[in-house]
Amino acid sequence: MSRGAPDGVQLDPLSESPTAVWVERGESFAVVTMGSSSCPAVATKVESNGDDLVSVTFGSSSNEPCTADIAPTTHQFDLPEELTRDSISVEIRFEDWPEVYTIPLS
Repeated sequence: MSRGAPDGVQLDPLSESPTAVWVERGESFAVVTMGSSSCPAVATKVESNGDDLVSVTFGSSSNEPCTADIAPTTHQFDLPEELTRDSISVEIRFEDWPEVYTIPLS
């Protein structure tokens, strides 16, 4: 986990939607979340769903107190070996929010 967003990733500072991008195509990817810079979301589960979908679940940070700012945090993951397609999507869930985001890696 690192503060900020990868080079070349355009973010809307007013959006709470995460972003997913390749770090190294076919090997690793990153998910950029927005939230408190002192209490960023924490990945709790990464799993493959078939041969073209990886699911990442985020929980809340255990840090306290949290700053009331909005900042990007980049979470980098290795692609599960079961994912063999050229086109991969990332399904992003947050334990505290009902929305599910499905983002194709580009």
